Amino acid sequence: MIGDYFDFLKRIAKKSPEVVNFRLIREFIGVNSGFIRFVLELRDGCELHVFEYIDSSLHKIDYSYHWLNKEKKLITRWDNAPHHSEIETFPHHVHNGEGIKPSAEPSFAEILKKTGEN
Repeated sequence: MIGDYFDFLKRIAKKSPEVVNFRLIREFIGVNSGFIRFVLELRDGCELHVFEYIDSSLHKIDYSYHWLNKEKKLITRWDNAPHHSEIETFPHHVHNGEGIKPSAEPSFAEILKKTGEN
């Protein structure tokens, strides 16, 4: 089940017209959990660094989607690191040039769509 989900993420990434290169950094599939980390090079020269750590129910335990511009500077990062308890959507939040803001837990497909809208 975890492997099927990771295959689904890779398929979405590779089929996106915005993605020019897919680079798998690491993938681990265990009995009770697994993680995947990959980098997408986008058509506009930006990069999207993807990390998901999930349990056997496909619940995201930990995630980050780190979007960088051509100069490798942060555009936006969505994550659930538990260091902003003041945010109403804690632990889910988004970092951008204007600071840290509330964010619902996004899906990879939603993030990929946002990167293509720029």
